[in-house]
Amino acid sequence: MKKLMIMAILLVASAAAFAGDSDGLKAIKKAKTYAEAEQLLKQNLDQLEGSWEKAEAYNHLTDLAYEAWNTEDNKRMLQQPFDENLLSSMAINALKSAMECDKYDQMPNKKGKVDPDFHKDNQKRMGNIRLAVINAGVDAANSGDNAKGHEAFLLYLNSAKHSLFADDETIKTDPNLGLASFYAGRCAILMDDYASAINDLDVALTDTAEQIRDGAFDFKLYAMRMNQKTAADSVQYLKDIQALAAKYPNNEKVFANLGDAYMQRGLDADLAQICNDRLAADPQDALGHIYLGMIAMNAKNYQEAIDRFGRIPETNTNFLPVTFNRGVCRLNLASDFLETHANKNTGVMKPDDDAKIKQMLSDAKVDLAKARELDPDQQNVRWAVLLRNIYYQLGEEAKYQELENM
Repeated sequence: MKKLMIMAILLVASAAAFAGDSDGLKAIKKAKTYAEAEQLLKQNLDQLEGSWEKAEAYNHLTDLAYEAWNTEDNKRMLQQPFDENLLSSMAINALKSAMECDKYDQMPNKKGKVDPDFHKDNQKRMGNIRLAVINAGVDAANSGDNAKGHEAFLLYLNSAKHSLFADDETIKTDPNLGLASFYAGRCAILMDDYASAINDLDVALTDTAEQIRDGAFDFKLYAMRMNQKTAADSVQYLKDIQALAAKYPNNEKVFANLGDAYMQRGLDADLAQICNDRLAADPQDALGHIYLGMIAMNAKNYQEAIDRFGRIPETNTNFLPVTFNRGVCRLNLASDFLETHANKNTGVMKPDDDAKIKQMLSDAKVDLAKARELDPDQQNVRWAVLLRNIYYQLGEEAKYQELENM
């Protein structure tokens, strides 16, 4: 009797193991369009039996999206009228469905084993689809649809890290990852989604193309600054920029943002230590001298600041603010000299002292005239008032009047 009971249990188990598709899966597999199948899957997902039915359901969605994309793509290649929106949306849907299919395909099947049914075929056909997805992102971004562009670029990036391509060696040298990262960040910024942009741009920071790297750093640093909405955000920003500077110690854009963050928070001593460390490694480090000059300037140690700024060549990208600040420091030195050497009652100076202050003003004039040359419309530095005042004090009436009439 005991043996008969055991056999009965085995027969029941066997019947369960080889049961047909659930009603939910049958309904999904009968769907002829992606939209219909997607709706039925959403309605029946919780009723599907195990990961194997979910994988099969998502594979059916993949089939429908891929077929729809392929139909439109064939029309495109034959230069026949095609639906561009359908072409891009089905590429996106096919890749999303294939990735979701693979998630369940990698789980134990009915027999309790991990033996994917759809992985190889989907990986193979999604290679072309991934290219279609990044093209869909470009088309969307160019047409101003940043939300769709962001979705496409981010999908392209995420697919490279998905289990669907884990055993695909070509994905490791994908030349388009940096481009997708760059444009994903750009789309996010244009949507004012700075938090997303900060994360989206990481891959582009290490791209082999210098133009993409530089642009990605510009975007990421901008997004990090703009993402500061609260005091807590400001605290987090400093931590994040410190971490970025530690990761990319030779990137001048990152260090410039770090230096600005320290100065805005009054952390001059900490910044000075960082600058001195940089200069110990490279005595010609321009930003190290610039920030030490700015620290000295804020402390009214004008001569020290002038000496620091004097080490920056005109070819340096920061030369405009450098020459302007040096001119300001020279003006301040002249003002201090006037206060200590002019007669307290008459304001008259000794001839030698008068010659010295005129030389100081002339030196300041050289710097501010250079600032004028580099920034004639004062978009970056306000040189006009200072330069006009110098012309007045030096008795250069014509030049004074020229600026007075601007």
